[in-house]
Amino acid sequence: MKIVLGVLLALALSMAALAQSQDQSGSQGQSGSQPQGSQSQSGQMQSGSSNGSAQNMSGTVSHNGSNFTNDKNSHKYKVDNPETLKGREDQHVALVVQVDPDNNVIHVVQIEPPQ
Repeated sequence: MKIVLGVLLALALSMAALAQSQDQSGSQGQSGSQPQGSQSQSGQMQSGSSNGSAQNMSGTVSHNGSNFTNDKNSHKYKVDNPETLKGREDQHVALVVQVDPDNNVIHVVQIEPPQ
């Protein structure tokens, strides 16, 4: 019985140490890479993008939903997941996006009410 309790205690401590080390490494490397949860959401985004963190943008969705024009600088982006904008064609929207500036592509993470 003491052996089983000893093994369970060792397992619990090792899991806690592992979780702590993953948390520290995730917060240090987050500035230039995508957040851990975004990889599954943005399966089509390239991991080499220079700005993997989510950004807020407001602008207009194109007629076919595959392009987005940012209000701030009138920059036009290709949308890599246009199905998320279905039903919002030719409308002004506020988005949370991940930007791939090298390819001029955005990945829509969330649609928010326009402000």
